[in-house]
Amino acid sequence: MKGQAEDELQRSSWRLALQTGALLVLLLVAIAGSVLLIVSTSQATAAQRLLTTATEHVDSIVDAPAGTWLAISNQGVLTVSPGMPSGLPDLKAIDAVAANGVAAQEDVSIAGRPYTVRTADSGGRVVQAVFDRHENLEELNRLGVALLLTCGGAVVLASLLAVWLARRTMRPMAEALDRQRRFVADASHELRTPLTLLSMRAQMLRRRVASSRLQEPPANIEADVDAMIEDSRSLTRLLEDLLISADSRRVELTDVDVVALADDVVQSFSVSAAHRGVTIERTGIAGALAITAAPTALRRLFVALLDNAVRFARGRVDVGVTTDSRTLVITVRDDGPGFADDVKPRAFERFATARPADAEPEAGAAPRHYGLGLALVAEAAAQHGGRVEIGTQPSGAVIVVHLPIRRNPGNSPAAGSFFRALVSRLRRMF
Repeated sequence: MKGQAEDELQRSSWRLALQTGALLVLLLVAIAGSVLLIVSTSQATAAQRLLTTATEHVDSIVDAPAGTWLAISNQGVLTVSPGMPSGLPDLKAIDAVAANGVAAQEDVSIAGRPYTVRTADSGGRVVQAVFDRHENLEELNRLGVALLLTCGGAVVLASLLAVWLARRTMRPMAEALDRQRRFVADASHELRTPLTLLSMRAQMLRRRVASSRLQEPPANIEADVDAMIEDSRSLTRLLEDLLISADSRRVELTDVDVVALADDVVQSFSVSAAHRGVTIERTGIAGALAITAAPTALRRLFVALLDNAVRFARGRVDVGVTTDSRTLVITVRDDGPGFADDVKPRAFERFATARPADAEPEAGAAPRHYGLGLALVAEAAAQHGGRVEIGTQPSGAVIVVHLPIRRNPGNSPAAGSFFRALVSRLRRMF
């Protein structure tokens, strides 16, 4: 998966990660706020319990709980715990409680340090307890920082994990959409050629039928009708091939006579080539040559090669089918404008276009389409474990396809079935 589809997958993955991160932030903020509220409430409850116990049940300043100071007023005598913060005890509060017997409590700040002061009447005595809230606030701050760091790390980790999971989850869907786009593009490209052939044959047949009203009907009308029928069959085969290419399952390979297939495709292009003033000649091996391949994909390869060559040839196209050791070599040459140097590295990319190599800048020549046709050739070659390249010649264009020849022993169907069954059995055993 390349290009636009990969970019869309990446953008969608990051978008999903950001949304996941935002939701996680809200969730963690709610959790952290709840934790801080619970801890703060617990601290306040514990502090209140400590102050109540100190003012109601402690008899001496030496029994003051940790973190508190006591001031006890008994019959006008005031005793204060050592280390009482400056400015305390609150004598006004002690006098007020002594006068009315109503307990009082307030929060005060001395030198920037927070305290809670509770004053109560305890059996004829007035006891004032001072609680230092600094440690509680420091604990809340430490807890807040820990929650912030933990939640921040969790958000970052979860976002990265969401990107990874999103790519793994969305990649099959993105690849399915990419296959759908490729299928539509392939259908639009490949259906054009046989439809053009059918249209051209129909026009020629109409002209000949019109001329037959004035003179004796030509003898080749029947041949033209047969050619139209064959083009219709080619169109049907292409439709079947497109359906197969849209299937994600593995393509079954069979024995294909590549020479007969090449001759058939050359014959189907002969009329359209002649109409353009182009001659197609098939060279190389003349006898049968069976290889193991996908018939429809191999036909697509020949059709795309010839369609590209005929459209841009000036007068001649050569289709060569030869072998090199255990490799099938398909060479298609044309005497057209050829490939520009800057186009060759991307000639087999989808939708790649460029001006013909010998076109002048001011000539306004239409761009030569190297995209879908040659991209289909590259895909078909790769499907069979082969490769495609642009060859060299003084003028024009030459495209060379190398395909491995995986012939069954003796080219015998029975022998092929035997070996396929043997391989299948060995796979099941191991």
